[in-house]
Amino acid sequence: MRVSLFFKAVPLVAAGLMVEGCASNPSTKATTADSVQASRLIAEKVAVAADAQRQYVDIVRDDKVVLARRQAAIDTDAVDVDFIGKPQELLQTMAFRYGYQYVESGRRSELRTINVRVARTAPIEVLRNVGYQLGTAADVELDKNTKTLRLIYGDVPANKG
Repeated sequence: MRVSLFFKAVPLVAAGLMVEGCASNPSTKATTADSVQASRLIAEKVAVAADAQRQYVDIVRDDKVVLARRQAAIDTDAVDVDFIGKPQELLQTMAFRYGYQYVESGRRSELRTINVRVARTAPIEVLRNVGYQLGTAADVELDKNTKTLRLIYGDVPANKG
């Protein structure tokens, strides 16, 4: 009976000592000065973040204005082009220069080499020239609504040469 009482009493005493040990540690309370300093530091960081967001919005707005200007210039610019090579390279360059996304679609095939030599011509006319040279092998499509320049491969392979 004494052994049974001992086994019941030991866990109870151990639990009591653990609770008392936790209670005996002094708690660290924040002083008013610490709270004020923390609040001031948080306010400074929030102000820096808000300023960074305003700067980012200004940069994005400026980029959109510049991009819209570049995209509109595809009809009015006068360019000189002297190019011999694969049409994909010229189309990618034109798309990048005027802020359009370049996309290829359809069953990809080897397109023939093109030769574009124009002076003081609108970029839209250069794209039309490329489309004429590709014939039925592919179409060149400029979508101003989605801001995309597409090379759409056709079913008929191009004449090599």
